[in-house]
Amino acid sequence: MADINMEEEIDSGKVTILPGSLDVQNATFCLADEDHTLCNALRWIVMKNPEVDFASYSIPHPSEARTNVRIQTSEKTTAVDAMFKGLDDLSDLCTHVISAFQEELARGEFEYDEESTF
Repeated sequence: MADINMEEEIDSGKVTILPGSLDVQNATFCLADEDHTLCNALRWIVMKNPEVDFASYSIPHPSEARTNVRIQTSEKTTAVDAMFKGLDDLSDLCTHVISAFQEELARGEFEYDEESTF
């Protein structure tokens, strides 16, 4: 488990752990310059972890380029570890999707409609 003082604000530029959590099983992470695209997928994959009791995200204000992600875990892991696992799992999922897409493109069994407009 990660050894971290949850009362201190941790800032890596992209992710900040907000102060005020009472223990290591509960944390709110502030992600800079992110929106629903990443955070909904991250919340979904974090909730797939059986050690996570709760995960959600919110965008405090639409004019602010930040998103808060809240994670609560069982005593078997920490919120920080659950966040790292979620990010790793999401990265692995994206890598798999890209690989499968590229394999299908390489097979060349698709149709292209030049008149379609999106």
